[in-house]
Amino acid sequence: MKTVSNIDSTAITTVSETDTDNIVTITFNSGKSYNYRDTTGNFVDMVENAVQNQQSVGRLFNRALKEDQTLQIVAV
Repeated sequence: MKTVSNIDSTAITTVSETDTDNIVTITFNSGKSYNYRDTTGNFVDMVENAVQNQQSVGRLFNRALKEDQTLQIVAV
């Protein structure tokens, strides 16, 4: 299970893989966490690359959720 927590973001503090296949948990600065289905299986790697390249993780998240549909909201 991989976790990225050294995120310099105004919205997101942590992105983690879960034990469930292709489910990632994203924790926001508000302290709330939400689960998303990762349709590619490599979203956490994408976040790691964004952090290393000093790119916006918030922009990556929004694009993955709204445009690319890499992430899908998991019903609770």
